[in-house]
Amino acid sequence: MAKVHVIGAGPAGSIAAVSAIRSGFEVTVSEEHQGAGMPRNCSGLFSKDGLESLSKFLDYRKHVLNPIMGARISFDNELFSVKRKGPVAFVCDRSGIDRALARLAESEGAKMNFGERITSSFQSGNIIGADGPLSLTARHFGFPQIKKHAGTLQAQIPYVAEDPHMIEMHISNSRFPGFFAWVIPQNETCAEFGVGVELPHRPILAWNHLMKLKGIEKTQKPRGFVIPLSPRKCTAKRHGAKNVLLAGDAAGQVKSTTGGGVIFGGMCAAIAGRHAENPGRYEFEWRLRHGADLALHRMIHSFISSRSDAQLSAFCRRIKKLNLDSYLSHHGHMDRPTKMMGPHFVAHMLRNIWGVV
Repeated sequence: MAKVHVIGAGPAGSIAAVSAIRSGFEVTVSEEHQGAGMPRNCSGLFSKDGLESLSKFLDYRKHVLNPIMGARISFDNELFSVKRKGPVAFVCDRSGIDRALARLAESEGAKMNFGERITSSFQSGNIIGADGPLSLTARHFGFPQIKKHAGTLQAQIPYVAEDPHMIEMHISNSRFPGFFAWVIPQNETCAEFGVGVELPHRPILAWNHLMKLKGIEKTQKPRGFVIPLSPRKCTAKRHGAKNVLLAGDAAGQVKSTTGGGVIFGGMCAAIAGRHAENPGRYEFEWRLRHGADLALHRMIHSFISSRSDAQLSAFCRRIKKLNLDSYLSHHGHMDRPTKMMGPHFVAHMLRNIWGVV
């Protein structure tokens, strides 16, 4: 039986491990922390469709904290709202999801080595690096660097939202350059506040802007982490006698519009597990299945991050005139923007531009 060494026991690493085991591999997982879900660095907001795409690995319903029906998005001083009658996303216990996926990997036969930091002593000729955006696996094997990162800060703060089932996003390139700020209700009395900026801008300045904007004077010290905003040009290769694949944040398989990486990273990790002995097949398949959506997220991010606040406000007014808030309320997709570009979109634009259909 061929062996696979997975580096990292986050969602991508655990899903890669399970997928590899189900494909007939013997799997060892090395995780530098003492347990899965440690430390909790990322938001737990996931689209409903995205969570259901990982149903072979996770029963997300056990980890739901709060259903989300939509979002209020501020483009500087212009508000754009999208809302549905039912949940479009869920706030989940992110650490709980990490632990559940790691337990699944172990229950299916993976050898889980916690507290083991791997920098060079790889235990197999088939390696899957799922060790985050600053991946030591990628560095050791000379993979091309990720070109863009966002630096973020976040904290849980007592907060009574106007609607606990709507998230807030604040887009302003003077205050949150290259990314945005967010308020995600965890329940009726608490919310996650967060900011992100494209590095090398300073996240703490953005954090101070958000606290002032929301009228919050004192809070706990926010946690910081880094998010990739673009994929590596190469995420898999043959290195001597070893097959080396990168998955999740290590590969940059992240929505650059929001920084969300669990869904796309998990789906790509499942492909990595199946093709642990075939780097070329993995590279081809994940880009074929998910490359177009990730590229469209990058295009949207590039457009927004390159506009002044005045241009962002004008853009928001234009899209509201086209009734795109109504369209996205019915046909929007948080993960796969390519799914929104079908006949419904064409018909909507014809009605709102030329008054036909």
